[in-house]
Amino acid sequence: MFYNERQTTNAPYGTSVDDPFPAGGLTNPWAGWPGGAPFPLPSPIPKTFAFPAAGNVFVDLPTDIKPTYMMQWNLSYQRQITPNWLATAAYLGNKTTHVWAAEDINPAQYIPGSSASTNLRRLLYLQNPALGAAYASITRSDQNANAEYEGLLLSIQHRFSHGFTLLTNYTWSHCISDQDFTQELAGSQYMNPYNRSYDRGNCNFDLRHQVNASLIVTSPAKGRGFAGRALGGWQLAPIVTMRKGLPMNVVVGLDTAQTGIGLDRPNLALPDAYLSTGNPVYYLNRAAFQTQAAGTFGNLGRDVLVAPGAINFDVAFSRTFHLKERWRLETRAEAFNAINHTNFNAPGTGLIGSNFGVITSAGDPRILQFAMKLRF
Repeated sequence: MFYNERQTTNAPYGTSVDDPFPAGGLTNPWAGWPGGAPFPLPSPIPKTFAFPAAGNVFVDLPTDIKPTYMMQWNLSYQRQITPNWLATAAYLGNKTTHVWAAEDINPAQYIPGSSASTNLRRLLYLQNPALGAAYASITRSDQNANAEYEGLLLSIQHRFSHGFTLLTNYTWSHCISDQDFTQELAGSQYMNPYNRSYDRGNCNFDLRHQVNASLIVTSPAKGRGFAGRALGGWQLAPIVTMRKGLPMNVVVGLDTAQTGIGLDRPNLALPDAYLSTGNPVYYLNRAAFQTQAAGTFGNLGRDVLVAPGAINFDVAFSRTFHLKERWRLETRAEAFNAINHTNFNAPGTGLIGSNFGVITSAGDPRILQFAMKLRF
């Protein structure tokens, strides 16, 4: 439902005007603006309302829009090792067809040696300057992207017996897509408006390796004696998660290709894009990337680099005290990231940015939580 919200800003009825370098500065931003200050808009807006120069238009929902659909398949093998242990190996696969993305059908053209602005090099302006001047980017819905996922899932499970239950699994998988759906039409554009295959690469949620393990252990002490009352009924429940990092998309930060889209990726000039200085904050090697030549696209693929992985250990310790027949007191202590492991976030990925390749944030440190609940 959010996909077509940009239609509300379409010219000529949209209420957003971009004037990055106003002639009168901030004190008089509409100085020199054709027709003077555009606000407030007339209400109701007349049908003769003129199109402004270089308006952005979003053609979101065509009448023949294709719905997204997914086909899934899997094959699994289970083996009962002992009465309490079960092992499973499974192959998982799916294909998503008609992923909703976006394309600019009025991109700017690269003209060697030209100093013309982006809007003066757009397709419609070059074909008809009088009418084409009313349009900047024209973003159209594209429903022809595809995605594929394949994974191997290995798991071992111990059902609850002898005071504990265990579930652990390992996933080795790969997801590839032409584009990732981001709920909004403007957020899923292709870098190259003429060839979506330039953006075919890892899905932005692609996790190549992931391990999960959960355990619940209850204390074996029983009986009405002191040991049973003091040590019985306690429960320990840790959860461990380890994974590789998520993909990163490195962009130049400039419209070097001169298409007006500005999603250019650079060239990868060295075989290793990562730094190995021993300081985890400095993650990417700036010297490995080069801005591509004007009017071209870089050779670096979409989402080919990987951010730091993560290790997380959560644990809960709890017990229920039976005070009376109808009264129970539940106590619980929890630790999130109990080992206080630093899980770094992704570094800056804008090549011209001052923080390119530098990690400036991390996940939560150790967090402790305590609770008591009286039930009656």
